[in-house]
Amino acid sequence: MSVDAVTVRAARLRAQRLREPDLPDLPSAVGHLLAVQGQELRPTLWGLSRRLAPGARTGEAPQVTEPAALRALDEGAFLRTHVLRPTWHLVRPDDARWLLELTAPRVARTMASTEKQWGIGDPTAAIDAVADEVALGARTRPELAAALVARGLVADDAPGIVVTHVLMHAELRCVVVSGPTAQGQHTYVTFDERVPHGYGPLGGRFDREAAVLELWRRYLPGRAYATAKDLGQWCGLTLAELRAGLAVLLDTGEAVLVPGRDGLDGAALVSTPELHDAATRPTVPQQDVALPAAAPPSGPVVDLLCGYDEVLASYRETRGVLGDPRAPEPGRIGAFVHTVAVDGLLAARWRWPARPPHDGEVEVQWQRDPEPSERAAVRQAATALAAYLDAAVAG
Repeated sequence: MSVDAVTVRAARLRAQRLREPDLPDLPSAVGHLLAVQGQELRPTLWGLSRRLAPGARTGEAPQVTEPAALRALDEGAFLRTHVLRPTWHLVRPDDARWLLELTAPRVARTMASTEKQWGIGDPTAAIDAVADEVALGARTRPELAAALVARGLVADDAPGIVVTHVLMHAELRCVVVSGPTAQGQHTYVTFDERVPHGYGPLGGRFDREAAVLELWRRYLPGRAYATAKDLGQWCGLTLAELRAGLAVLLDTGEAVLVPGRDGLDGAALVSTPELHDAATRPTVPQQDVALPAAAPPSGPVVDLLCGYDEVLASYRETRGVLGDPRAPEPGRIGAFVHTVAVDGLLAARWRWPARPPHDGEVEVQWQRDPEPSERAAVRQAATALAAYLDAAVAG
């Protein structure tokens, strides 16, 4: 059975847990999505919090506020490192090692052109020095940069990109990973201090073919429908390797190919049999539990999304299912980074607030004329954001 853009959009919102959220905590949300793009850390954590069961983020003692989310990261319940692509991602500790083994070589190759342009040479000696430093305890980037300069491995006047690439390579080689915050700064610690030995779901030995299968198995449940090109953009692997893994899953019945139509014409979508059956099965109308408690059931649903939220970053070839022809994407100059979705369609950009928006307002750049009910729904979402940012965590 083919699927249209409306069906795919609804299925993705459910699979991503932006509708009918039921995850118990932030580490579970990270694990459900396998890896979460996270260079905009605070908005990313906020977006993950919206995927949790309502009881985990409301009530007198919500389990998820920004202080609690940052504390979970500090404690290593999930980690922040460079994996999949040359940008930060959040991952569970037991997924970090096998994902790095699988994707780090291609990330390093992607970085090579920039390193050639800047004249950055072999980072091995600098990585060894970084390993020596973190063996003594958590270190901030400025502390590691100073140590590299003191050892004569980085010039005192070297551009910041040199240290950036040294640290990225140290992450890719499983030497360092994110540590606890120190004086408001990100730190690095020894990789093995926070990541268990072995390769998580793969066991004690890394097998590349098994890792590609695991990648598909973990990617699809959080994405509902995606093409091989979508996954290729997300993980950085070649289409040949991904298609070889997909052929195995199609043969075993763990995945299905679904043709797209009505906005997805020509797309060869991949899903799990369970998700495809659920998306195309006739249903009895039920109350949408994802609506905020105070919103009328008939009102619009607004998502204040990080600009790199996984509902956006997980797809490239088929990202257009979230597009609204009435709301063309703005140019980059002057546009806010983050995204407002109204009933699953991209409608505006918003700016992360400097302080909790207790007045129920965030700065919004609408891409079309909003209805009064949509403005009200944005204010309601901003009120939830304010509670997340500064609610006290019960002791």
